[in-house]
Amino acid sequence: MKKGYKAEWEAKKILFKKYPKDSIFKVAIGGVVDFFILGKRGKVEKIVEVKKTNKNHWYPTKHDKKQYKTLAKIQKKFKIPVEYWIKIKGKWNIFDLKEVKKFFS
Repeated sequence: MKKGYKAEWEAKKILFKKYPKDSIFKVAIGGVVDFFILGKRGKVEKIVEVKKTNKNHWYPTKHDKKQYKTLAKIQKKFKIPVEYWIKIKGKWNIFDLKEVKKFFS
């Protein structure tokens, strides 16, 4: 099984409970975004990035830092909210970009 796939699958099940199934898109291109949530008229309402933890803590890699910078640019340019979903100690924690920045310091 692909690294992180189980976490993405669990997050997808939660998203299906919160949003209509036809408005959730798994994005597998470019390695920056996991899910787009579409709102009315097909506009992207939210971007969700899913992360898994190692021993109940998330240790961002160089790729994660690059990904964070790219998502920050996307959020600023297009005004689309970005959420990081990180499963810590068996519980999903949802962070916005400002909150997730603490993991990079």
